[in-house]
Amino acid sequence: MFDSLGLSRRDVGAGLAIAGSAYVAASLFALFNLFSGSGRGNPGATLGIIVTPVLALTVATVVWRVVMPEEPNPRYGAMAGAISGAVAVFLFTALVGITAIVLEAPTIGPPTSGTVFEAIEFLALIVGLGLLITLPFIVPIAATVGYGYERYVARGQA
Repeated sequence: MFDSLGLSRRDVGAGLAIAGSAYVAASLFALFNLFSGSGRGNPGATLGIIVTPVLALTVATVVWRVVMPEEPNPRYGAMAGAISGAVAVFLFTALVGITAIVLEAPTIGPPTSGTVFEAIEFLALIVGLGLLITLPFIVPIAATVGYGYERYVARGQA
């Protein structure tokens, strides 16, 4: 199956490693929201635990396939991990914003130029705040996982 998709075990392995770290990070954020009182009754935290690893798996696999050289290199792995983490966070926050807009659309009424502009502003606010809050945590974790994964692969080939 991997051959027909043009993927290697290294690409998918990197995606799985980044997805595992994304799952842990999403779980920690959900627990923080639960115990801080801000996440009670909010399905977004549970949705994050499900969607985040899938996004991270997909993004990291694509990044490893497109960016990484044939020879394993831990430094490149750290950069690819950081890029994967940042892109996955961007996509997830955009998905959360779009979902919130779609869920609120029936209460707003038919779209007008004003409501479309407000929806775009709202989406930009959610993405901006999501990136501001989560990137300082996610990027170092993803970079460390990418470095460690490439180091492991390099040692296996030596």
